[in-house]
Amino acid sequence: MADGLGWGEGTAHPDEDALVAHLAALVDGPAPGVLRGIGDDAALIAPDLVWTVDTQVEGSHFRRDWSSPADVGWKALAVNLSDLAAMGAQPVAALVSAIVPDGDASDLEPIYAGLGACARTYGCAVVGGDVASGPGLALSIGVLGRIAAPPPGRDGARPGDVIAVTGALGESAAGLAALRDPALQGLGGVEGCIAHLRRPHPRLAEGAVLARVAHALMDVSDGLARDLPRIARRSGVAITADLDTLPVHVPVRDVAHRLGVEPGVLAATGGEDYELVVAIDPADVAGCGVPLTVIGEVLAGAAGVVWRGTGAEAGLAGWDHLARRAPNP
Repeated sequence: MADGLGWGEGTAHPDEDALVAHLAALVDGPAPGVLRGIGDDAALIAPDLVWTVDTQVEGSHFRRDWSSPADVGWKALAVNLSDLAAMGAQPVAALVSAIVPDGDASDLEPIYAGLGACARTYGCAVVGGDVASGPGLALSIGVLGRIAAPPPGRDGARPGDVIAVTGALGESAAGLAALRDPALQGLGGVEGCIAHLRRPHPRLAEGAVLARVAHALMDVSDGLARDLPRIARRSGVAITADLDTLPVHVPVRDVAHRLGVEPGVLAATGGEDYELVVAIDPADVAGCGVPLTVIGEVLAGAAGVVWRGTGAEAGLAGWDHLARRAPNP
């Protein structure tokens, strides 16, 4: 039995998704009242309530020399709100757990100023939490959201649907590249990419609209190359997607060219976009009320994603906490 194992005696897993699946099996059991558990962007814990949690860790998700304390606070809440957007939910309240390095809480005031600014912008009350001392700075936030109808989740994509995304992709990846290489900061528009990385804006309004018509919906946080296969696997469908159709702004293209990579590859693998990707009936795209870019289609077949377009011959992978692929600082 797993509970009889000692430290370091658990199973090694090749990636984050495999680990989550294994851990889910270990905690599986009766869950009265829970309508949807592990596997989507948030858990459905009542007909109208969803619940999610996300953590920002210094050195993995942010660096002090690249972001202000207020930026860190904003982003820590915003990434959770993006999970609510993927469920078509509106925020109700958040709990914040802060770990401060060696008991030094001097950074919490400016962090909470940024967190509070995000909370007020999106109407999410911060109602409590916890502070503890640890080896490094980290913020873990749990957010409760309310939905008007059952969320589509990741498992509803069906053959005949198209795959579409909101907004543009690759801006955070371009911003991160510019922070790593200041020579890129002279390119036009890159400052906007850096701002997007530091302070993402969750698609709450768009998510609420799309949830009424989408067959599958999730946010793009780990890079489309990692997130899109999650829809394919959960829905049991084949997906084809085209790198050349991804919505990529000029500054991202310029950064990609300077890095020697195809713009579509950077956009698909960079991560931290916090846009929404949707499987939707093609007849609903134009009239759904949200601007969308169609990037692929859903087919019957073995679950997985086939990429086409410039750069598709390369192996595409997004962010993975075990493999530690970009966009890690």
